[in-house]
Amino acid sequence: MTARATAPASVTWGWRAALVILCTAYGTVAALVVRGLVGGIGFGAADIVIVAAATLVAMLAIVPMAAVIDLPEALWEHWIPERRWRAGRCPSCGHESRQERCPECGAPFEQPASWAADWSSLRRAAWVVLPAWALGTMAGAMLATLDESAFRAQVEVLRSRDPELRDHSRPRAWPASFAELRWNAGRGFAGPPPFESPKVAG
Repeated sequence: MTARATAPASVTWGWRAALVILCTAYGTVAALVVRGLVGGIGFGAADIVIVAAATLVAMLAIVPMAAVIDLPEALWEHWIPERRWRAGRCPSCGHESRQERCPECGAPFEQPASWAADWSSLRRAAWVVLPAWALGTMAGAMLATLDESAFRAQVEVLRSRDPELRDHSRPRAWPASFAELRWNAGRGFAGPPPFESPKVAG
């Protein structure tokens, strides 16, 4: 049985875990931006569906990054073996040999196949993107809710200090700071989207 160069499992899974974390951060930012664009205060069922769907669309933009997801495999199983082969060494183990088969590991001395994305790469990309989308959407919803709760608490503090206060507003937390959270004594709390009429919640 001939040896075959493979990427260490710890490197492969560590790399993919890091990508999930990075993509989750991206999904969280996307969910917060969508929340600012949608507007409103609080999360109803329709808001959750809209934010989740729009965040998924944003996440689809990173699905074609199969080359990044497969970097450990491409490096260990294709690029390094090809470099060894060009240097006259065994593509599998790096032993100095130009024989038909490597005397060290038994692998054939032949040019390794070049890396190319395939359906397996797309499937691995999905296994990174989908969990990151779910986690990012949940994290974005939680952070947006915390920001809205902090605004409500801020209004209560301001009203306790100034009973004559009639309205107050501030930008949403980054990255949705292009949109505002507002309170009016007559209309209550609102989170108007930046390009539409305000949505009011009492």
